Amino acid sequence: MCSVIISCPTLKKELQHALAVYQCSTPVYYLPQELHNNPSKLHEYLQTTIDSFDNIDKIMICVSGCGGGTIGLQATSAQLVVPKTRDCIDILLSGAILEEIYRPEKGVFFTESWMNFSKNSSLDLNKQIEQKGYQAAAEYMRRLFKGFEHFYIIDTGVYDTKEVQFYIEPLVEILNGTITLLKGDYQILHKMVLEKFDDDFIIVPKGSMVNKTDFDKKFL
Repeated sequence: MCSVIISCPTLKKELQHALAVYQCSTPVYYLPQELHNNPSKLHEYLQTTIDSFDNIDKIMICVSGCGGGTIGLQATSAQLVVPKTRDCIDILLSGAILEEIYRPEKGVFFTESWMNFSKNSSLDLNKQIEQKGYQAAAEYMRRLFKGFEHFYIIDTGVYDTKEVQFYIEPLVEILNGTITLLKGDYQILHKMVLEKFDDDFIIVPKGSMVNKTDFDKKFL
């Protein structure tokens, strides 16, 4: 059997670690970073990528629900395997059973990868301060993050959480928020690397497509 993985770049460190643990050489194709927050363009890019494969038996899509970006994907070139998760947060927090995920309903989640994404975005506090000055930037961030003052660092064990905490502390102080560490076992990635697919995955035969009804309502 010949398999490939298509993954969000925010999962790169954890996925590479899982591949190394099991000495697995499955090829991985990482999506462009800018697709992270654009479900329609994500869907288009994924479909084009799926269509481009030849002589592949299985395509494991490690971007999950992601705002509906995987719904309607056609398994044109091979069988598709998609986790029944909302997004990369669920993937990182996943344990042995997906239903047992503990995830606060409101908050901002960070890992090292998301920290790097934030640094390169317009939401970076340092960039805002450079453009607006400290007081104006602080007021802008308070309006922007209103209702999302609690920050969660997902500790997957493959990066230094102190670096992430150091980065977000100035923003959390402005918001009068909190920082909480959450354990992330990313068992979905382990299962995917081992190709041990259980009820936490959607299996789409070649010639079929990913349907909205395939996902548990909890994860839409």
